[in-house]
Amino acid sequence: MRMSNLSKLQKDLLRLPANEREELALSAWNSLGRGSDPAINAQLDPEGIELAIERDQQLDSSVNPISLEEFLRRTRRGK
Repeated sequence: MRMSNLSKLQKDLLRLPANEREELALSAWNSLGRGSDPAINAQLDPEGIELAIERDQQLDSSVNPISLEEFLRRTRRGK
């Protein structure tokens, strides 16, 4: 049986070095409209967009940011 074009492409893709796979993945993702048109983004994953907006609002209203130094101090304390 002949391998489908998608299966062959996937097999070839996984042979690429990680940095080239990353570049190709980002290029494919960007071709879907990510970051360029909010209307397209909402069509791709409307629930995800809604959740991201909700979480962003939660962060803005309830999170007290800390410095990297403070984070490291707090996380090292448990060791």
